[in-house]
Amino acid sequence: MKVNKFRSNVAAVIIHPLEKKVLMFRRLAEKDKKSGFLTDGGQLRWNWQFPQGGVNHGETEEEALFRELEEEIGTNDVKIIRAAEKRVRYHYPLKVKRILDLNPEWKPFRGQQQRWFLLHLNCETDKISFNHQPIEFDAFQWISPRNGLSKVVPFKRKAYRKGLRLLKIL
Repeated sequence: MKVNKFRSNVAAVIIHPLEKKVLMFRRLAEKDKKSGFLTDGGQLRWNWQFPQGGVNHGETEEEALFRELEEEIGTNDVKIIRAAEKRVRYHYPLKVKRILDLNPEWKPFRGQQQRWFLLHLNCETDKISFNHQPIEFDAFQWISPRNGLSKVVPFKRKAYRKGLRLLKIL
């Protein structure tokens, strides 16, 4: 059976109201180490990303966005500035696909198809927390979008570049 589906997904880019920086989040090291696809020559790489997650059946992209933000960073107190008109697709590398195929829920997908959202955080960053289980992140920082790209796991970089361009911040 040929797999040809892309999982519906949302990506949340929180932009600083005054500076040209975005809020990026560092993946939890233990999770990355277990997955086996985020190490570089046996050394753990710290990979950064934006909050993102799948759109559940019967859920709108906006509902998924707010749910994922609450689950991943502990707050969904944001204002949507704009949503990208087009979705961005990326394929899972073979090594990642083999790991995901162990879970029947993920087996049908060969990648993700993301709607990118540009957001303003309505609260202070001290409201961000990583208490929801499973914990995905352990740190965050404001960073320029261009510098942030170098911190993203390599197989997602092209999609991140496209998403940031669609949001008109790169």
